[in-house]
Amino acid sequence: MVCIGNHERDFPGSNGLFNGTDSGGECGVPHERRFPMPRPALDQAWYGFDYGSAHFVLMSTEHFFYPGSPQYQFLETHLKAVDRTRTPWLIFAGHRPMYIDSTNYDIPAGDQTVARELRKYVEPLLNEYRVDVAFWGHHHSYQRTCPVYQEHCTEGATTHIVIGMAGKGLSKNVFAQRPSWIEYLDYEHWDCRGSLPMLLRSPSSISEMTMDGFTILWCSGNRRVTILLYTPPMM
Repeated sequence: MVCIGNHERDFPGSNGLFNGTDSGGECGVPHERRFPMPRPALDQAWYGFDYGSAHFVLMSTEHFFYPGSPQYQFLETHLKAVDRTRTPWLIFAGHRPMYIDSTNYDIPAGDQTVARELRKYVEPLLNEYRVDVAFWGHHHSYQRTCPVYQEHCTEGATTHIVIGMAGKGLSKNVFAQRPSWIEYLDYEHWDCRGSLPMLLRSPSSISEMTMDGFTILWCSGNRRVTILLYTPPMM
């Protein structure tokens, strides 16, 4: 299952949210042809699916996600309809991060500019419908937050994880002082492995060690994150 990003979708005049040229004129067409996901319609790259005890909801950060847009209406309706007795775990994903340690404030597509819009319009849905974990990419680093809502660590809120470190050159444009909601950040090429209820960060080919790991536990209806594995000092 895949999630569309700027290199698949963005191009001027393509009716997307951004007018960059990152797709090289593909405008999402090869992506839709090669990866036929259960989307509502053509060029509506958002959908949900069950996998075991989890329900996954994927959005497109390259399309309009403001209230009243087709994507927002889908997200609101779909998240509300998730049966937590069948799939108690609710996992969200998108390309550009909602929470990110980055010095990029470019307008309109900079990391912090987009993150601010996602927090304004989409984060209230994640909070209302108790999303457990949100995965993001785009920034080529590994970042994990505390359970966070509106930039404050909040018990029972969503934990956000940036997993953009799969193989491309790494992004090191971060602040000298970490945001208070960042619990772990690293620049190295890793892969991620997970099982519910535990999600792990697997060993890298360079250091041959597990660098970060956590589990999410339900306690009297609220979520909390517990670190299970050795976490070395952040770079």
